[in-house]
Amino acid sequence: MTSGDAAAAGPGTHRLPRFVFDQFLTGAVSSAGIAFLRKGQYSLRRLKLRVLADAAAELAHRLGPFADVDAAWRVLAEVERSDAAVVEDVLLYPSVGVWLSRALRHVLGGIEDPTPMWSEVGGFHALAAAAAVRGGVPCELAVPVVHGSVALPSVGLFRLSTGFPVGHARLRNTASETVVTAFGSTSPARFEPVKRYSEHRRGHRVRVVFDDLDPYRGFGGPKAADPLDDNEYDQWRKLMGEAWDLLTAHHPRWAEELSATLATVIPLSAEHDVFAASSSAAFGGIAMSPKRSATEFAEALVHEVQHSKVNALLDLVDLHHGDETPRYYAPWRDDPRPVVGMLHGIYAFISVVEFWNAQRGSAPPALARRAHYAFGLRTHQVGQAVRTLLAVEGLTGLGREFVTAVADRLAACGPVELPGELAATVEAITTEHRGRWRVRHVRPEPAVVAELADAWLSAGSAFPVVGPDHVVPAPSSGGSRLGELLKRRAMGTDRLDFGDGPDSALVRGDRRGAVEGYAALIRAAPHEEAAWVGLGLALGSTALRRTPEVVRAVHLAATRSGAAPDPVELAAWFDRTAS
Repeated sequence: MTSGDAAAAGPGTHRLPRFVFDQFLTGAVSSAGIAFLRKGQYSLRRLKLRVLADAAAELAHRLGPFADVDAAWRVLAEVERSDAAVVEDVLLYPSVGVWLSRALRHVLGGIEDPTPMWSEVGGFHALAAAAAVRGGVPCELAVPVVHGSVALPSVGLFRLSTGFPVGHARLRNTASETVVTAFGSTSPARFEPVKRYSEHRRGHRVRVVFDDLDPYRGFGGPKAADPLDDNEYDQWRKLMGEAWDLLTAHHPRWAEELSATLATVIPLSAEHDVFAASSSAAFGGIAMSPKRSATEFAEALVHEVQHSKVNALLDLVDLHHGDETPRYYAPWRDDPRPVVGMLHGIYAFISVVEFWNAQRGSAPPALARRAHYAFGLRTHQVGQAVRTLLAVEGLTGLGREFVTAVADRLAACGPVELPGELAATVEAITTEHRGRWRVRHVRPEPAVVAELADAWLSAGSAFPVVGPDHVVPAPSSGGSRLGELLKRRAMGTDRLDFGDGPDSALVRGDRRGAVEGYAALIRAAPHEEAAWVGLGLALGSTALRRTPEVVRAVHLAATRSGAAPDPVELAAWFDRTAS
């Protein structure tokens, strides 16, 4: 890992074997395929680390105790000579990727952050120290103190008896001990070790760290450790074991893929409104909130590992050439998405569709309705997004194969047959979400709005609005009460008290009361997004379901020119004359 060796060898080239891409197209990737992806990620991190070292050397005068970046590099090189697997394992640790991306942006001037640059660059020394400790190589290095602790990625955390949240310490590793000197005091470094977990079922072993210590585990800036207590850790291990049993029994191909990919699970508190998350910088890392069942735990693992795969794939091949402006509707997101975000979404959620399609027949009674709901919702969402992507210009040949393969996998799941009124509820949920997105982000052409307003005022006829959407991303206005109530009904909690108001009336089936309530809201606040969308559902209005932003814009324009139109009559006029 010397700079001379890198210069002599030159940059390597990674080519994705066709068999790996073919496995991508059909779903789970084999352990041999994942090995190619890991190799590409490892090379990319080595390259980034070299770029960081070179850039940091030019800024040595600003790095204080971490000015000698070459010292950290020499330690890594020495560990690699004795045990290359240790260096690879440490460098591929998910939080290291997050730190490396941030440190690069710091030294290249692309980040404004309260974390001092010298402390962020000091993560290089922590990385080298971690490799030395794990590889049994003697070293002495400065290491950063973050939130009052010294953290070594994949090793653990040493808490200092100091009130200083940021600083540096001196770590010395020998064959017999590791000691840390900080703020005038030297003591043995008794690290709180990372929580390593292993489970073996039906020929598949998963090895994972429950990462509650690393400063960069949260995919962003450094945060304080938040260790699980014994009861919490027991619960996480229990669910992981049960999820692994489920996956190996019913989804062995996903189990093989996870066995080769998953590195860390980052426990989030129950207060986090995050089912699960991942990061393009953290290959093999998955953050999630506590789950109520092993089935939900397994779903989160299968879903999020797809993002790690796609991120690694996109480092090797191009699926799209062209504009990456966020302008497309992703049914699972409230904000407009670029093409790459759409590709990520369809690939992750088709796996969720397949997961719940398989689970529907074996889910316990408490999860049966959830299984049907998740299958129906995700099937609808993926189908809509696939249709959008197939019309996008700029997909490469591989990109079109990628999207078409998702369409084929969706078709293979068969027709969506949902019990009782669940199909209608899923349709209402998807229609409501799309309507809110359009009202918030799609801007009708002013000339078209003016012409339609004139037609209304002169008792003329409306006309269909055609052409590409003009999408202007707008700030989120928060969640939707109607969407949440519909979800509660879909999940079988319709016996609960939904309260008052037009949203509650609509969910209870009181369409007349809902129409009256939404119309009253619009008369009082014509800009109200949710009221227009709810009115469309309550009326069954084609115009309000398809282009609620146009109806609302015409209402506002006509109001400015004369008397405010009755929203119910305006919707009926659109439906009658523009259909």
